[in-house]
Amino acid sequence: MRASLPSFALAALLSLGCAPDIGDSCETSVDCSQTADRLCDVSQAAHGGYCTVFDCEPGECPEDSACVLFGASPSPSSECENTSGTNPSARSFCMKRCDNLSDCRHKDGYTCMVPLSPAENLDGGKVCMLPQSGIQVPADRPGGVCMGMNPPSGGAGAGGAGGTGGAGGMGGDGGQGGEGGAG
Repeated sequence: MRASLPSFALAALLSLGCAPDIGDSCETSVDCSQTADRLCDVSQAAHGGYCTVFDCEPGECPEDSACVLFGASPSPSSECENTSGTNPSARSFCMKRCDNLSDCRHKDGYTCMVPLSPAENLDGGKVCMLPQSGIQVPADRPGGVCMGMNPPSGGAGAGGAGGTGGAGGMGGDGGQGGEGGAG
């Protein structure tokens, strides 16, 4: 019985050294962590997955990784300036830090780079990530493409139908109200 205790302790210590790192390949989140503190970004499945921590804060990622905010701005177009300072669709992930291409899983398509807008490395420096492609707004499109516009007056907008026990929506200018829900 005594011989099994040291063997168990040795096995436990060895298993700690085998924990996957941020940026390692994965198919499921269990590949990244047995304790659910990391997840597998399966949106990168065609590139071998990416072990990460979701919803990170600056300075809180595991060693050798940085917090990158994706969607920091609603659009990469300068015409779509975000004056509120926040974007509800922004998401942050811990990404593996790197100095050069050999630090990344280049054979899977990852490269060592400073994230381009609308992504932002909140901890600074380069990280291993898939190359980004900038979205160009065609020159023939007006700058107002990002501004919400009110519908013209006199439109025949119809209100929405109410849910169970609900009331119908109000019609648009010149439109009709929706029907009440089943009660």
